[in-house]
Amino acid sequence: MTGFTQHRFWDTMMATRFSVIVEAPDCEADRVRAVAEELFDEMRRLESLLSSFIEDSEISQINRIAVGESTVVSPETYRCFELALEAKRSTWGYFDIAYLSEGVPDGGEAFALLAKPLRVVSSAKTLHLDLGGIGKGFALEHGREVLLRYGYPKALLSAGDSTVLAMEPPHGTKGWTVQLELGGQTETLKLANEALSCSGKSVRGEHIFDTRQRKYATNRNRIYVRMSSPALSDALSTAAMTIPDDLFERLSGVFSSGRAGGES
Repeated sequence: MTGFTQHRFWDTMMATRFSVIVEAPDCEADRVRAVAEELFDEMRRLESLLSSFIEDSEISQINRIAVGESTVVSPETYRCFELALEAKRSTWGYFDIAYLSEGVPDGGEAFALLAKPLRVVSSAKTLHLDLGGIGKGFALEHGREVLLRYGYPKALLSAGDSTVLAMEPPHGTKGWTVQLELGGQTETLKLANEALSCSGKSVRGEHIFDTRQRKYATNRNRIYVRMSSPALSDALSTAAMTIPDDLFERLSGVFSSGRAGGES
């Protein structure tokens, strides 16, 4: 009977250590390694499109267009922007990749998406888009596609401490084991075919900006969001750090939270 091994790989990009665990037959170790390398290559390709720290990336080019101008973009950039707009609607505007833009029409968006060809149109005097709260989860979605294309559905992908994406569970289990910090204690959760994202202040301090109140989030210590999409869970966990209490309870997917002044 063929034995199975959990093959582990990691690489650093997007200022984050990405890792992948793939359960596969022992005899396929070399093939799994090659697939993991292709997976990380795909993530680096996305970084070259979506990182504002890369001068010739698509998002950097978008940030240079004037109001009323447009630029053609790749399907990947277009899809990531679609998800960002969906996250903005789901969080009443508390997640907004365009919050640094200036001269945005009252009640309008800083940019619009047009098809045929796929392109982004600026509605802002100064357009400034930042995918920091959704880009890592979007990269995990593409990593999943690579694994499925090569027939490896049993895997766990992670983007540092930000987001994990559990695919099908290992043989003989109900899910991949993920640890959470709740109430000052470490607890475990079994995940299968879903993502879990975490945002908080314990590692980087007050670094999440409240796009509506124009200040850094201070009222929550840690948030977990559990959803099918790692891109949306990544975005919603960021927004949940800043959403006011009257809206917080209505936010779909919130798993747990810690209030400032208490243990998360």
